[in-house]
Amino acid sequence: VRVDFLFITNIVTSCKETAKETRRTAARMKMIYALLATVLVGGVHCTGPLPEYMMGNFVLETSEGFNDYMYEIGVDWFTRKIACGLWPTAHNEQSGGRSGQITLNTASTFKSSSISFKLNTPFEESTSDGRTVTTTATLEGNELIKTQVGTGSYLTSIETRRFEENGNKMVLIHTMPSNSAIKSVRVYKRTD
Repeated sequence: VRVDFLFITNIVTSCKETAKETRRTAARMKMIYALLATVLVGGVHCTGPLPEYMMGNFVLETSEGFNDYMYEIGVDWFTRKIACGLWPTAHNEQSGGRSGQITLNTASTFKSSSISFKLNTPFEESTSDGRTVTTTATLEGNELIKTQVGTGSYLTSIETRRFEENGNKMVLIHTMPSNSAIKSVRVYKRTD
């Protein structure tokens, strides 16, 4: 009976030590993955101000809340109905190195637009919905954020382009600081 007890005690001790080593290895792997993700998201492979995974062509896949957002910023009923029925394509590009120009193009059968800017530099923008705003674009991790400050009767809005799944998905989020209930989420899928 004593031999069996010692044998079992040795097995339990060995299992505990193996479990501790497994936890240490898992913790090390988490740290390596976090470091790798930081390096990749940080834009090590950049030829411009934005990481390469933000560049390319995307087509709209799903859309939620876009009609309510357009209503809130003053877009008429007819234009809202047409815009909600379209499946636009987006093309993001950049030039001029790390301090260079970013260009966002959106095309559909109803209306197309193009806007060029530099990060952290305010510029006047005429939005697709007809507002004139002062816009500043920033890069925060995997998000390109355009804050559009309205003047006069024009409302302030925020466009956030969040890149997910290694840049294979671009989520365009429209929000309004003056009304937190208004939020449009439009998901685009990479086509190139």
